[in-house]
Amino acid sequence: MTIEQLSQVALSPAVWAVCCIVLVGFILKKVYEKSDKQEDRLTTLHDEYRAESKERENKLMEHLSESNKIQEQTSKSLLQVEKSLVSLEENFNSLDDRVTIIERNSN
Repeated sequence: MTIEQLSQVALSPAVWAVCCIVLVGFILKKVYEKSDKQEDRLTTLHDEYRAESKERENKLMEHLSESNKIQEQTSKSLLQVEKSLVSLEENFNSLDDRVTIIERNSN
């Protein structure tokens, strides 16, 4: 091939069209590869965040369980205090009645 023939081939629209098609194909391939990498990265991040979320949820449930136990103990303690106060009030009323009876008898 001579230089003139090579020059004609180089200036041919078909050669430029093929070059453009190859270039577009290369660019699309790189875009898809980058997209796949980003998708993999996002999937990995999503999995990591789910694991962290699950761990957080487990800790919260554990804390809630402990809080419920403490609240139950507090409730039981309050019931005992209430019973003691009722008993104390009954004893006081009984004592007050006795004092009243003694005062009446002494007059």
